[in-house]
Amino acid sequence: MTYEAASEPWRGVPGGDGTGPEVADVIQLLHMITVGRMIGVLPRSLVEPVPAGLVCVPVTDAPPSRLVLAWNAQDHRPMVASFVAAAIGSRQAD
Repeated sequence: MTYEAASEPWRGVPGGDGTGPEVADVIQLLHMITVGRMIGVLPRSLVEPVPAGLVCVPVTDAPPSRLVLAWNAQDHRPMVASFVAAAIGSRQAD
């Protein structure tokens, strides 16, 4: 399995003592959960469909979270435009 390095790895729990495993990206985070090195509270978008080897338990009493999409208005790359359109379309489908 290959992992891409992030500019700032996650280490343990935010505000914690920093002794948790260092995680560079979401794929590595899911792998660490799968092998039993950590647990996670993740958004539904990261666990649907449920990755093989994981057990997901919905947290039904958690308040809804807010997701914000921001991009540079001067960025006219087709990939950025398609991502924004997909995000807006997904939101309108809810």
